[in-house]
Amino acid sequence: MSKKLGIIIPHRNRWDHLNLFRAKISMYLRDKKIPFELIVVNQDDARQFNRGMILNIGFKCARLLRCDYVVFHDVDLIPIDVDYSYSEYPVHLATKVIDGDTKELKIAADQYFGGVTLFPMEEFRRIDGYSNKYWGWGFEDDDLFLRCKRNNSLIDTKKLKNSRSGDFTSLLFNGKDSFVRAKNTIDINKDITIFLSFNPFGMMYDPEKDFDNFTAFSIPGYDTAISYNSFMRYNFCTFDENGDAYYVNSEIKPSYQTNICVTINAKSRKIFVYQDGICLGETGGFENAYSYEDQRYFYLGAGNPKRKGDPNFYSGFIDTFGVIEKELSPDQILRLCKTLDFSEYKDSGDLHLHYDSNFIESYKLKDLSGNGNDGSIFKCEIVERNVDKFQDIDVPMRRECTFESLKHEENGFFENKWKDKSTRWNQLRFHNEVLYNNESLIKGDGLRDLKFTEHGKIVNSNITQINVGI
Repeated sequence: MSKKLGIIIPHRNRWDHLNLFRAKISMYLRDKKIPFELIVVNQDDARQFNRGMILNIGFKCARLLRCDYVVFHDVDLIPIDVDYSYSEYPVHLATKVIDGDTKELKIAADQYFGGVTLFPMEEFRRIDGYSNKYWGWGFEDDDLFLRCKRNNSLIDTKKLKNSRSGDFTSLLFNGKDSFVRAKNTIDINKDITIFLSFNPFGMMYDPEKDFDNFTAFSIPGYDTAISYNSFMRYNFCTFDENGDAYYVNSEIKPSYQTNICVTINAKSRKIFVYQDGICLGETGGFENAYSYEDQRYFYLGAGNPKRKGDPNFYSGFIDTFGVIEKELSPDQILRLCKTLDFSEYKDSGDLHLHYDSNFIESYKLKDLSGNGNDGSIFKCEIVERNVDKFQDIDVPMRRECTFESLKHEENGFFENKWKDKSTRWNQLRFHNEVLYNNESLIKGDGLRDLKFTEHGKIVNSNITQINVGI
């Protein structure tokens, strides 16, 4: 006998989407001959939306309806090619999403666990379901995946290739007061290539800020900087003479041994940003870059260590930094990323600055370019490292499935910031508290602690709609 699926839809004030979704999903599951119950949980307007709590309520309803497994399903994702069949372990399904308007295909980030997620009933009960503490948009799915890991649910791993491996020396920055300072002789109004090899990790987010930049390299002021940020994106940013920002972000990526290479063309005023030799993107051209002539120093490991409020200290390793007074070609960048060999640019006279953490004397990074601009080290550890060629990261078990996204208002990362303040609060809760081994925040929060008020229920064949207050 086929196992019965409960499709649980968290809902508030999106009736056009809901009507279309109910018709599409019902037709799709009937065509696949999957017996199902459709459970719509509609939250009233008294408080901020709480997706995790709403899905927990839907799960309790699915148990009463004797479902064998459930899929937690956003209302704006219409199945195109989806495997909704039973699984004995949690499976993430929303791996590919086609934008209904632009037809752009979006591939889910490696550790993303939201949108559409399948659980067998007993497994979801065993991990105590979603947290009830994430109000507004975001991070309830990150919390759920962490619950899977800590309760030994079956998960997958993915190998990230480190950009550098083997034995080498790095400087370790503590994220509080460590940095490297050197004379600022970098002119971004010339053809130039800036290279940084680093590995961010161990960042704590600042509750006084809307987001965090962990700055590995900076010419301060309007910071021209290479950073890793609290959106889990690697970033390069600079400014023009009017103070307008020009930036390129990576996609969401965990911290690992990587490199960022930035080229600036003085004639076109275009900037290209590469990670591990692959182009992340480019900025549009601008007339004149911001002038940093009055900045005495540039820094590794901070935006500006003397700046009050937002020094943007960096936590992690840095091992190589270089500045070449030439716009390198993509092939040259790829070769440099693989070899870390700056010798040809020293021979040609284009090498302006080169630090390698294997070459430290009197607590200074030696300038291997021959130009004498040694970097003074402040409160960094000198660490001998052995880095594997690959780094394993935990990822959900997945099925390759495709959905179409209905047009809806963006809620999360939007124009280089969180759209809603509540997302930042959710992020701080998850990252600073739950993630760092506070088991009580998981064990005391879930299905067993769920409290809500049922305002009414409508049952029509195999479609149940519950109206709730929380």
